[in-house]
Amino acid sequence: MAGIVGTYEMVSSDNYDGFLKAVGVAVIQRTMASKVTPTMTWINEGGKWTQKTKTTLKSFQIVFTEGEEFDEELADGRKCKATITFEGNTLVHKQKMDALTAEVRREFKGDQMVSTFKAGDVVATRVFKKIA
Repeated sequence: MAGIVGTYEMVSSDNYDGFLKAVGVAVIQRTMASKVTPTMTWINEGGKWTQKTKTTLKSFQIVFTEGEEFDEELADGRKCKATITFEGNTLVHKQKMDALTAEVRREFKGDQMVSTFKAGDVVATRVFKKIA
């Protein structure tokens, strides 16, 4: 998965507020999250992955090993259990938050990362362009 490593900047977003609402994010936090343009950096050090997300409001990161469940702190401070696996050129990120579940599929193609967020029947898409 060497093609993943690098830094990506968001270039478009569709229905992200709807997804955040579906996973229980409060209205003020949803509004703020929907207005920022995140930059995401992927690092792989011997099978241990780090995903760093940076915005003008907040920066956070997750560290994971493929297929191993880990504790994740969401951008709004809530905790969840998560697992990330690879399917070809796609990372599949599954999250369990109490009774809620969500899945984020990040497909890497060329210089783009297309992120599809799903919670119940709500789907959002964010497209990122590789900048480094």
